[in-house]
Amino acid sequence: MNDTLDKLLAQARELQHTTQEAATKTAEQMQPLLKESIKNAQEMQATLTKHAAETSAIASSHTQKALEHLTAFLKIGLEASSKVAEKTAEQTRATAAKLAEHSREAAESMEAALKKKPNP
Repeated sequence: MNDTLDKLLAQARELQHTTQEAATKTAEQMQPLLKESIKNAQEMQATLTKHAAETSAIASSHTQKALEHLTAFLKIGLEASSKVAEKTAEQTRATAAKLAEHSREAAESMEAALKKKPNP
């Protein structure tokens, strides 16, 4: 269980890092980073879903919150991915900022879950 939470925390931090990079790039440069962020979010979502039954009741609420943020991230990210070329730079930055916020909140939820994990 510790390995799973450590993996999830690392994935959340990588997602946050990748999304922050995307927020600083222009619309053309954002597409590959956005695809990578979506891939990371989907992997993290799959890992969280797979191991949700193994988490304690305390960590479960944080895991659920992280899943909610990842779902919002994926919805925004997938929409942005198909429309990034059509958007202005300002709209792209606004979308990237929303993605960064959801990835940050997912990372914070996983950090909170890690801090509250039961001792074996």
